[in-house]
Amino acid sequence: MEKINLEILKKIPSLDTKVTLVIEPLAPLSMVSDLPGSFYKTLKSPTKKMLCGLFENILGWHISIAHREMIQKELIKLRKKQKIDFKKPQTGSTYIPLLMEYFEIELITVPPVMYYNDLWSKAYRRADAVVHPKGTMNISYELIPEKRKLPRDPKKPKQIAGKEIENLFKNNLGKFPIYYSSPTEREYINYKGKIEIDIEISSDILSKITESLRDNNCFYFGNSEGWINLTFKSHE
Repeated sequence: MEKINLEILKKIPSLDTKVTLVIEPLAPLSMVSDLPGSFYKTLKSPTKKMLCGLFENILGWHISIAHREMIQKELIKLRKKQKIDFKKPQTGSTYIPLLMEYFEIELITVPPVMYYNDLWSKAYRRADAVVHPKGTMNISYELIPEKRKLPRDPKKPKQIAGKEIENLFKNNLGKFPIYYSSPTEREYINYKGKIEIDIEISSDILSKITESLRDNNCFYFGNSEGWINLTFKSHE
């Protein structure tokens, strides 16, 4: 496993460079900031936390929540010694960003846009013994004949009795998918051009990001369907 070098986080954040981040959407985007209910509404432009996630993805910082919590605690101690206030950006998703101190957004310029709604497949995992097996369409092939033999619900003859499907599920957990999908309404935004974001950023972080982009410039933004291309324009 490749080691992730986080030594740069020990440096005092210095926003010594101004650049314009140019995001070219290669597909419609859906940027959801708050935890939604039945409808996933997109923002018109990305938040700082979203950009932080993008930068960390470019750097290959694919770190679990548990490890991010540990790193954040160490950063709080370090910043206290450096006499710097550390703010926890914990609104919205459970994602804990690590680069929030190393850049600031100055201006976002958005081209003309078009909004539309579409169905998006959301992954669910329920502890309910009946809900989960009823939600998934897929099971291990050897269970198919067993499932067909199960007694039906007297009130709904086309459906298997709830207790029967519950027992089948509990006795064969490894033969059911861990997740099942459910169609959810989500808002998308189609840009008629590129998004330009003026930012102040640490030159050290910028150097690492641009270096990584030379090897790979194929990333998603907002969700796994929102592919983008990135470039930086210098202000010098």
